[in-house]
Amino acid sequence: MRNRMLLLFTALAISACSSTATSITAITALPSPAASTDTPPVIEPTAAQPSATLSMGQQLQMFAQLTATANAGAPPAATPTPWDNNLEAGRARDIAFAGDVAFQPTPRGERIAFDESPVAITFDEFYDGFNMRTGLLLSDKLVSLDGQRVVMEGYMAPPLKPELDFFVLTRIRLSFCPFCTTGSDWPDDIALIYMNNDTTTVTLNPVRVTGQMEIGMSVDQETGMVSLVRIYVDQLEILG
Repeated sequence: MRNRMLLLFTALAISACSSTATSITAITALPSPAASTDTPPVIEPTAAQPSATLSMGQQLQMFAQLTATANAGAPPAATPTPWDNNLEAGRARDIAFAGDVAFQPTPRGERIAFDESPVAITFDEFYDGFNMRTGLLLSDKLVSLDGQRVVMEGYMAPPLKPELDFFVLTRIRLSFCPFCTTGSDWPDDIALIYMNNDTTTVTLNPVRVTGQMEIGMSVDQETGMVSLVRIYVDQLEILG
């Protein structure tokens, strides 16, 4: 009896395995690497190229070439004239005078004709007021005296050296020299006096100067001082 049951169980197991095996779907095998037609390309390693390092001189040369290319066709920029503190005596005067003769300001009204020479002028006759946009308003008399001989009186502002070939003429005696760096710094009661080749000793007394007056903004090439009114003096008197 026991042997019969064991045989029956074995037969049933074999039958179940047979029916299950018939329902299994065959799995498609993966292609072998040799049979594949989509083999990725092989990338050969390349040696790293060394980067070029430019010297400072080469970089400056390259920058100059790029700048020249960018500015091709553009008008050349004006080269500023540097100030020179070691000019020969009278050289600053000559430079300023050359520019002054070339520049001729236009009066707001009609140009005034003068019968006498030199023409006497005072600080009160320099300006007609002040404009917030343009600054000091030059009087017609002052502008008309551009290039003319004048005579006026005032005081020497203390200069930077005892022997000088220029000084600032002021209405009243000052304890300092009004050294101006822009046109807006220019006071309404001073004039820049350029001496001739002879140097002048500083005095606290009032002085009378005679010479050619020039009007318009100018920059002294020795000191950098900006001025609106200048007199190129050929005669100076110390008043008692």
